[in-house]
Amino acid sequence: MRLLSTLLLFLAMAPASAQTPDAAITPGVEIPDSLNVIFGPGQRIESPNFTGPVWVERMVVIDDEEQPVPIGNVTFPPTSRSNWHHHSAGQTLLVLDGTGYYQQEGEQVQVLRKGDQVQCPPNVRHWHGAANDSWFVQLALTKEHPDGRVIWGEPVTSQQYQAGLAAEGKSLRYYHFARVASLATRGDLSQLETAFAAALGTGLSVAELREAMVHLYAYAGFPRSIQGLKSLMAVVQEMGADAGAGEKIEAQNEDRYAQGLTTLEQLTGRAWSAPSDYGKFAPRIDVFLKEHLFADVFASTTLSYADREVVTVAVLATLGEGVEPMLNGHANIARHQGVSPADLNMVISTAKQ
Repeated sequence: MRLLSTLLLFLAMAPASAQTPDAAITPGVEIPDSLNVIFGPGQRIESPNFTGPVWVERMVVIDDEEQPVPIGNVTFPPTSRSNWHHHSAGQTLLVLDGTGYYQQEGEQVQVLRKGDQVQCPPNVRHWHGAANDSWFVQLALTKEHPDGRVIWGEPVTSQQYQAGLAAEGKSLRYYHFARVASLATRGDLSQLETAFAAALGTGLSVAELREAMVHLYAYAGFPRSIQGLKSLMAVVQEMGADAGAGEKIEAQNEDRYAQGLTTLEQLTGRAWSAPSDYGKFAPRIDVFLKEHLFADVFASTTLSYADREVVTVAVLATLGEGVEPMLNGHANIARHQGVSPADLNMVISTAKQ
């Protein structure tokens, strides 16, 4: 409790932005004024333990019942990152500004943005640093340990770092799906047209956005879905965008209920031997879900299962109170489909904006 209270006090007292004269001593590497280096960037460091320079502000050491906990503010310029390393007692990262990458050994790269939190487990190798074209500011809480607070390893290779670019592209894709799904669910049509234009401008296709609106109807209803489609039509006409070819539809089985059941099992990663409780109470809804949603709607392969779950989570997060169990369930499905915890948090926070 003492650690949390002290940290909250520091955050409350810190200025919105600060710099020191040391921040601009290297030509071509200057901390932008807009960056929220909340405690000041501190000392510029070049070390074999980092690729590129970093700025470190060693702020305070908090007493703990077991070992002291140093807190540091670390600022990475674009492409700079740590080597692989681990912490004997683990580490907590709080993202203060910018965009960065974090990867635990054996797992996919996560994209981190302002407000994200990461708990690095003890003795698990990982690395973190700035995205390709963004600064990155993190607050690091790292408890001391008799075996060493930080045990450094080899540098992150270019190939390993490039995986972050791919993950960042996926995060941007999920952001636009979450944005349009949330606005369509709210019925905010003027903002929805702007969001459609932005999504098209970053590479999403008309076919993908169209299918997102079709998928949305199963959770937000026909009125929201159809108005969303009309808004997309208006944007496509105004931009002169290519509406794309017809939808890609998987071959339908004769037994659509069985096909829907197979899709559900692929989504969740577990067998479904019997309908849910509400499916037993109202058997027709179980048939609708299996034959229509999971067979008919999912027959279009325009969107991946992960894309569809992002849209679903965004709709449910927008609907808010009363659908929390379903939101939690689909968040778990999204994780099973490979959506990272950071991306999932981003989707939910985007929907609640």
